[in-house]
Amino acid sequence: MEEKGEKTEKKETKETKGWIVVVVLVAALAMGLGSCAHGIEIMDSRGESIRLEVDGVERVKLGGARQWIYLAGAKADNPVLLWLDGGPGGSELGPVRHYLGELHRHFTVVCWDQRGTGRSRKTSISFSPIPVERYVEDVLELSRLLIKRFGTEKIYLVGHSWGSIIGAMAAASAPELYHAYIGVGQQVNATENDGIGWDMVRSSAEAAGHTDVVRRLDAMGRPPYSKGSDYFYLFSRLYRYSPHPPGAPSFDSTWFFKAPQHSFFDRIAVGLGLLDGVMRVYPQLRDLDFERDLKRIDCPVHIVAGRYDLTCVSSIAQRWYTSLQAPEKEFLWFENSGHNACYEESGRFTAFMRDVEAGIRKKGL
Repeated sequence: MEEKGEKTEKKETKETKGWIVVVVLVAALAMGLGSCAHGIEIMDSRGESIRLEVDGVERVKLGGARQWIYLAGAKADNPVLLWLDGGPGGSELGPVRHYLGELHRHFTVVCWDQRGTGRSRKTSISFSPIPVERYVEDVLELSRLLIKRFGTEKIYLVGHSWGSIIGAMAAASAPELYHAYIGVGQQVNATENDGIGWDMVRSSAEAAGHTDVVRRLDAMGRPPYSKGSDYFYLFSRLYRYSPHPPGAPSFDSTWFFKAPQHSFFDRIAVGLGLLDGVMRVYPQLRDLDFERDLKRIDCPVHIVAGRYDLTCVSSIAQRWYTSLQAPEKEFLWFENSGHNACYEESGRFTAFMRDVEAGIRKKGL
């Protein structure tokens, strides 16, 4: 038994190392595709360059760790919007700047390399799992820093995917910091969510005759998992087998790895950070259940859900939203989108954010 277990462990270690190579190669390929072809300009919906009054890269210290933020906006007095990336360990600096350029006319958009990824990896990497609560404290600390920096009372907080977990927790903890919390691809219950994903991947793989995938999923069993490698295997197949809306707008996922503001090594660090996040941070979410533990947020809450999202299952988010207590709340379906609704229907998302801001301003909140 001991010899068999040792062989299994060696096989899983070898497979994990294989995934490291794949992620790093993808990041390197994205660097090659994007570094020469794209400048630092931010373009509006007409493809015209936006003149920026706010445009910078800054180092901040959050929880004792040096981390990096990227600020861009057409006017210095525009409202501030802090964007929380998916992952854990991912970067959305590239797609935010590329697909949501028009948003920068109306907000000062702050993207942030969270600890362990991108430019922040070299100063904040830890070889023990980073507690989810540490990320939430970083969000709160950064929010207060931005409020002081821009001389405003509150900011807007947008969380996508993993960012919607730490974003909702931050908004519930300190609602006085935020004009509104906006969750896109809102995660609510990790184990139920991942179980639905497992069912979908298995049935789709079986229908396609992919017996190797079916065998691996059966060997893993349904979530939750104690091994990050099992989560990595499941998530790496979610996109492949997820249904896509007919005629959906094109979305280039390599933008996650090719932000012009990132150096070659930053882009490699995004790949490694994403691997670390899924392997070492995500298993902490096995007991995540906002329906049980997060029932009230005392600032306006808006949830954007892609109708075809099976990465963070939209029906679970809608169920949580229905029972959530908030002074003002809205649930918005993006019918032609999956998990990346904010990018797949970028024009609609930008218009929605302008409406949110106009409503908040009118009410003086």
